[in-house]
Amino acid sequence: MKTLLSALCLILSLAAPSFAATEYVSDVLVVTVRDRPDNGASLLTTVQTGAPLEILEELKDFVRVRTEKGVEGYVHRQYVTKELPKAEQIKRLKAANAKLQQQVDDLTVNLRDTRDKAKDLSSTQEELTRIKGEYQELQQASANVVQITLERDQLQQENSDMALLMQQLKEENNLYLRTGVIKWFLAGAGVLCFGWLLGKISRKKKRSYL
Repeated sequence: MKTLLSALCLILSLAAPSFAATEYVSDVLVVTVRDRPDNGASLLTTVQTGAPLEILEELKDFVRVRTEKGVEGYVHRQYVTKELPKAEQIKRLKAANAKLQQQVDDLTVNLRDTRDKAKDLSSTQEELTRIKGEYQELQQASANVVQITLERDQLQQENSDMALLMQQLKEENNLYLRTGVIKWFLAGAGVLCFGWLLGKISRKKKRSYL
């Protein structure tokens, strides 16, 4: 029985770490900048991981640097590297990823807008085609109206010319009628005069016979 309990306790003790919370060690450092290349020198300022430093002089265990704020001092060589720290790399990668995601979102919106504009453009082109067709019909109708107007004006001119000609013919006809009546009147008067003269001559001859 004791053996069974001991085995059970051993199993539980071995399994216990698998239920423990997992944590990670942070690599963020706060580095001191001193006034001399000595660990006991006075502290001028501190810089955090990822802060850029201008290297002014390289010594054995220290480097003389100038911070972004213009403070000059000494920092341990082991805390300075030419490579960008992982935390800063991750930070920049996150920023770049966020920027790329924003670009993707903007491109998605632009693509959606482009599709909408393409639909609007297609509708506009269809409307333009319809308007062009109506315009051509109006042009054709206008050409027909112009032709009809010309033909109407020509017919009106011809009618006016015919009316003028008829008026002239009527006047000439009236003139001929008046001239004919006068001629007939003169002819009748001549016949009467001739008859009267014949009658008179006949009467004179009759008297002379008597």
